[in-house]
Amino acid sequence: MKMTHIEIPRNFQRNAQKILELGVEETGSTLIQYTSDLLGYADLSEKDVLDIGCGVRFTQTIINRQIPIKSYTGIEINKALVTYLKNNVIDSRFSFYYWNIYNEAYNKDGKPLTPETRLPLQPPGQKFDTIWMFSVITHNNPEDTEAMFYVMRKYIKKNGYLFFSAFLDNNIESYEDRIKDQPLLQAYYNEHFLRQILSKTGWQVKSVHGKRADNFIQDHFVCQPI
Repeated sequence: MKMTHIEIPRNFQRNAQKILELGVEETGSTLIQYTSDLLGYADLSEKDVLDIGCGVRFTQTIINRQIPIKSYTGIEINKALVTYLKNNVIDSRFSFYYWNIYNEAYNKDGKPLTPETRLPLQPPGQKFDTIWMFSVITHNNPEDTEAMFYVMRKYIKKNGYLFFSAFLDNNIESYEDRIKDQPLLQAYYNEHFLRQILSKTGWQVKSVHGKRADNFIQDHFVCQPI
């Protein structure tokens, strides 16, 4: 069964106010099209997509804009949000999982992330054509970023892609948690330092792209497994 419409409560819409004003589905469809173009996909009709830190924007967009996709798996640290999606998205293309990992800004009661951490997927050994992470590395310290890339490496298909956004500043040596009284609200990386982490964890950088206001995205990377 494919859903054709869903109304998601405002309390689960966690995007920035500017994004909400522009429209969740408008920005969501723009990002999906932009990402598909970068990865060389005509569309997502034959693609299994894993979205880390999924929120609700892409689910709402895919359903309401009837965007073709083979499967969409959302991973999220907000338990109430995952429960809502599981109970209200009646569509075999979609799966959602609660992932209780620690983040100083968003989930202080979670379990520490390590390279050995596994995703809470069913079946456990699934692999994906595309793993994307919008506004995840932007809130991670280097240790968690390294562990995250190790974890994601286990779930990518041989010719698959990792796509993620990040705050980049090549005027810093490696990493800077920029807003001191709000830990990990803005985690900035030197590009070379981030590339070193990616290489160490089994990824090769295919391209790096600058922040684009017209596509509602920070600096972003396209990677493939080594």
